[in-house]
Amino acid sequence: MSTGALYNDQQGGAEAAVEAGQETTPTSSGTGAAFGLFSTDFKKNEDLKEMLESNKESLKLEAMKRIVQLISKGKNASDLFPAVVKNVASKNIELKKLVYVYLVRYAEEQQDLALLSISTFQRALKDPNQFIRASALRVLSSIRVPIIVPIMMLAIKEAASDLSPYVRKTSAHAIQKLYSLDPEQKEQLIEVIEKLLKDKSTRKRREEEERRRGAADGRIGRPHAGPSIKKAHVVSDVMTQHSLPPWHLN
Repeated sequence: MSTGALYNDQQGGAEAAVEAGQETTPTSSGTGAAFGLFSTDFKKNEDLKEMLESNKESLKLEAMKRIVQLISKGKNASDLFPAVVKNVASKNIELKKLVYVYLVRYAEEQQDLALLSISTFQRALKDPNQFIRASALRVLSSIRVPIIVPIMMLAIKEAASDLSPYVRKTSAHAIQKLYSLDPEQKEQLIEVIEKLLKDKSTRKRREEEERRRGAADGRIGRPHAGPSIKKAHVVSDVMTQHSLPPWHLN
């Protein structure tokens, strides 16, 4: 089974559904109806908080499934952050995955609360599950606080050497965020990019793409481009595939 298929099987589309959800504003012809909707949503969130704070894993898991479903429909569930983040260290892998789906969505909005759990996110970078490792890095890179720059840098470097292509790809996305937070990290980040350029999976995709381009242009059998041109194409391809920052071309 491919890494992509494994990831999809593990997630069941939860993360994709969350990212696809859009904020919606309820419309009503009267303030009474609007207030009624607000009251219903408030009560629903209070019920979810109670479930998340229970001692039963089954209730917590059911709560997280409902929360992810709400987000996928465009509902705002940010007020549940304190209750959700308490479960980030759960031993239940299914619950843990859903918690990270939520945290990736809201960590940037709730930075102060996310910062309180930073040690837990650091431990998650060593988790046996590739989705948890990648999600922990995504959450860390969403916390826009200069004090954690050294932690982010170390996490990105380690992720760039991860055995999982999915985690390595996540490290590439995190590079852009760290650079925007602290441009002085440019030289160290370039070193990480150089490592990603040597990634076998990246080279394989690039070679396949070159073969397709050659076949389309009728260039099969022609001499290869020079080293400098090759490297320029490599950098361009990796930037496209991994969303790497453009300053690497300088």
